[in-house]
Amino acid sequence: MTIRTARPRLAIAVLGTALGATLAVGALPASAAVSDGYVSGAGGYRDDWSDETVHANYYPRSNAACLWQKVLWAEGLLTNSEVDGAFGSKTAWQTGKLQSRWGIPTSQKADRGTFTKAAGRLKFVSGSTASGKRLELKYDGLVHDFTVRRNEHGRHGFYLDGGWKAASYERRTCI
Repeated sequence: MTIRTARPRLAIAVLGTALGATLAVGALPASAAVSDGYVSGAGGYRDDWSDETVHANYYPRSNAACLWQKVLWAEGLLTNSEVDGAFGSKTAWQTGKLQSRWGIPTSQKADRGTFTKAAGRLKFVSGSTASGKRLELKYDGLVHDFTVRRNEHGRHGFYLDGGWKAASYERRTCI
């Protein structure tokens, strides 16, 4: 191979690698990590919950746990009075029942796969998926529905006991 033919091949290889890396980054989910401190996301809402996790040993007393309990309430597995933001044995048990109903691995944890399945029940109500815009969604449960909002910072919240609650991993205001 001569220098004349090696340069174009090298340039094509470098360009192909750069393009592949750009496409890979662009294909990542729009969700934020738990380290953000909130159930949050940007862009399309269907993947906002794909990296969320909450269970008895991971942020068990939080508004993120409360959001998960709202899902269980909407699916007919908890009563409204049991939505308290404490991921205890009953929440774990009912999470396992829901996972079994949905045909996904039964871990009794609201893990990434479980939250992703729940996000499939979110329906668009109003707003915009553009960054910096508010979005209103409805969780369409088997028994009940509830409203979920993603604010202009990408943080999710839900309505409970006459007020909006931020779906925080670090705070528990739904007692």
